[in-house]
Amino acid sequence: MQATLGYARKYAIAVMRQRTPRPSKPRRPRTLRYQAAMPVIQKVWEALDYPCAERLHPMLLQTARQLARHGEVHLTPEIQHDLAHISRATLARRIARWQRPSARRVPTGRRLVSKLRSEIPVESYRWDEDRPGALEIDLVQHDGGAALGHFAYTLSVVDVVTGYSRRQAVLGRGRTAVLEALRRIIDEWPYPVWAIHSDNGSEFINDHLQAFVRARHLQYTRSRPYHKNDNPHVEQKNRFLVRDVVGYGRYDTPEHVQWLNTVYRWLDTYANACMPMRKLKNKWREGGRVRKRYDQAATPVQRMLRHPMIQLDRQAWETWASSYTCPRVNPDRRDRLR
Repeated sequence: MQATLGYARKYAIAVMRQRTPRPSKPRRPRTLRYQAAMPVIQKVWEALDYPCAERLHPMLLQTARQLARHGEVHLTPEIQHDLAHISRATLARRIARWQRPSARRVPTGRRLVSKLRSEIPVESYRWDEDRPGALEIDLVQHDGGAALGHFAYTLSVVDVVTGYSRRQAVLGRGRTAVLEALRRIIDEWPYPVWAIHSDNGSEFINDHLQAFVRARHLQYTRSRPYHKNDNPHVEQKNRFLVRDVVGYGRYDTPEHVQWLNTVYRWLDTYANACMPMRKLKNKWREGGRVRKRYDQAATPVQRMLRHPMIQLDRQAWETWASSYTCPRVNPDRRDRLR
């Protein structure tokens, strides 16, 4: 073979050792199940803001019945049976074929660093924090990609334990305006607040907020510079509860701020009463990998009512959450809504 074909010795050995592949048997086509329930599942998926299968599966039948009460979908006994028996893995495969709408990203400018940051401890909440009332706060700017002039900001606040969140729009990031929005949100929080964690922006690292936390006896910490993962809960909410809803456009008038706050009043109720979320239950290291386990998906209101350290009127909150209609907003019409 070497002399006749010009093969190298090792290549000739490799060619001689090759086996003839066996012809594969044709696979029998499988009939797809749950076809009648797919339109209803897609409606529920859209109403809950396109969650993953792990978050969608526990809330599938419950949300479908809620949408059916308001005339959004039509449920038959067959569809209800499919919604109750579809597996999480099958749901994940079907969802992977659907397209999620997303807002166009526009780069933003940097924020200034305050001189008072050296007086505030650099810490972060524990991943297994179990005391409700630990808030992460952040400011989202709506400059449309050009950080010039005066424009609106959204103050986003989230509890790392229950996932309960609120948003408030202000015109400019003046210290007084941001502090007043934060004071209003904390005063309306359904249970006591004991800690606040922010980034290193000058809208938070200032004498006004320092005096506020001292007067309220709140623990105040900040993130490491250029480490967004020190504020993960509020950064996640900023993406799918601010950017994916109002986009990256420029809002720079009092009318725009009023419109944003109108949207947030409905959005806060929707996010806290309808949207399921999952929390990290435990994690451990296996060699070079970190394994994580999450609990069953539940809405922030459900987590509030189940937590033993929060005393609330359970019947009133359950009635409020069940009476709310989960809206569906077409992302292609955001400019028209504006």
